[in-house]
Amino acid sequence: MELHQVRYFLSLAQTLNFTRAADACNVTQPALTRAIQRLEDELGGPLLHRERNLTQLTDLGRTVLPLLEQTYAAALAAKEQAAAFKRRDAAPIRLGLGASISAGVIAPVLTEMQQRIKGLELMLQHAPTDMLVEQLLNSQLDVAVLVEPEKLPERLNRWPVLTERYVVICARGHRLANHETVPVSALQDESLLSRANASCDFGRILERLAAAAGFKPQIRHTASSEDHIQTMVAASMGIALSAERQPLAAGVIAKPLADEAAARNILLVTAAGRPQGPAVTAFVKLVRARDWGAPP
Repeated sequence: MELHQVRYFLSLAQTLNFTRAADACNVTQPALTRAIQRLEDELGGPLLHRERNLTQLTDLGRTVLPLLEQTYAAALAAKEQAAAFKRRDAAPIRLGLGASISAGVIAPVLTEMQQRIKGLELMLQHAPTDMLVEQLLNSQLDVAVLVEPEKLPERLNRWPVLTERYVVICARGHRLANHETVPVSALQDESLLSRANASCDFGRILERLAAAAGFKPQIRHTASSEDHIQTMVAASMGIALSAERQPLAAGVIAKPLADEAAARNILLVTAAGRPQGPAVTAFVKLVRARDWGAPP
């Protein structure tokens, strides 16, 4: 069925007169009659009793009337919402950021966005990669910057942003602080700090590297945030893996792992085929066009 057929039927149900209904809908009476007949064919039965001077709804017509009223009202509401969205001055963007990625990584892009986009409204959320993927698929996020997982659903567009090495963070007075690079074997006898999030890529890479080197990591303490991890590192409670673009707390230094293959890929991800507002479009373009170069 088509929306104009529903509109004609609702007008006819109100006036119970083909001539007045046609005038109200600004169409000819034959055009209205043909539309009602096609609607009846679609619904499988007559909607009105047609008599010389009397038109009445059939039982089927009375049954579908409230449903078609709801359908037409919903369609009008959708059109009004769409028109309001086009008129709005705000430019919203719901951005997801991987739990182990510092917001400082995308700060330069956000600065450009603020300068270029009128009415920018940013909703920024830190979350594990699997949660970000689910929210992208469920239209709860517009775009995400995340650590590349083993597999991404085909429904997601993805673009490589940068590759960064994993590093060891330790207190300034720690024995590893004087190393140019840290061999994985040097972690064997260290007290290691771990993030409480089991899906964090720092924990996964530590387990993989340690297994390849033939030892089991000694996890002494855990914490739920990067701030807590670095506070504990600065207090000489242990060392931890991090990434080279993570900001460092006072008293903490970072040394790259000797294994140059110990690196992670950062991706920009959106849902395929979904319309994008001006803020989302600008963010994607700015991230893809930026020369990320070396870590600051």
